[in-house]
Amino acid sequence: MTALKDYQMAFTRHIRDPQNNALPDGVSQRGMAVYNEIVFNNLESSISACFPVLKKMLGEAVWLQLVREFFIHHPCKTPIFREIPEAFLAYINRVSGLPPYVQNLAHYEWVELYLSYVEEIIDWTRIDTNSDLLDAPLAFVPAMALLSYEYPVHQIAPEMIPQSPLESPVSLLVYRDADDVVKFIELNQMTAALIEDLQDGQLSARQALIGIASVMEFDDLDAVVDFGLEVLQDLKSQGVILGTLTI
Repeated sequence: MTALKDYQMAFTRHIRDPQNNALPDGVSQRGMAVYNEIVFNNLESSISACFPVLKKMLGEAVWLQLVREFFIHHPCKTPIFREIPEAFLAYINRVSGLPPYVQNLAHYEWVELYLSYVEEIIDWTRIDTNSDLLDAPLAFVPAMALLSYEYPVHQIAPEMIPQSPLESPVSLLVYRDADDVVKFIELNQMTAALIEDLQDGQLSARQALIGIASVMEFDDLDAVVDFGLEVLQDLKSQGVILGTLTI
């Protein structure tokens, strides 16, 4: 290893963990302290912007220690700041001793960030915004995620701390609408199943609803189809469904 490489390694080791790694030779303590603070604060800011609820739930001291341990131990390889929260998410999924809801909450907050910047473009040339929703493949917003959690992540707050997992997982749809606003909707079991069946554009809504009615052993198919159509119209009014696919 060259002298330059040795120096670079000593420099980065000290930045990551100044408490346990000596200053590189020839560097002033004051100057290095300022540099350490700037680097760590930039890292912490980029992470806390993605996980504001998680930071609040853990408290300042625990949060800063968690970010410091991530900085020390996790081999984060991306130079892109907006991708650092994903690396942080991977790290805390391996950390023990955190409240049991933390992994669910962190994933939910990361999905919100991810959908805000993922490069998904709506191709309006392939979408009929006025057609019937029952008998043609549906066009959903391209930036969306159908999620299921053991904890009510969309409700967690200092005054609403879950003490145990839900009896049944909560289903959430997180999406970026045509105006590039990220939103979420809590779904019942049937609506979540319907969206899952329709996302890939292989089935019409009528076909999917008949299939769901069969699985759930509903005898009144007309009632299921009518209910499903109301659900789809509501999803369209909220910007999840854009219309039907024409090609």
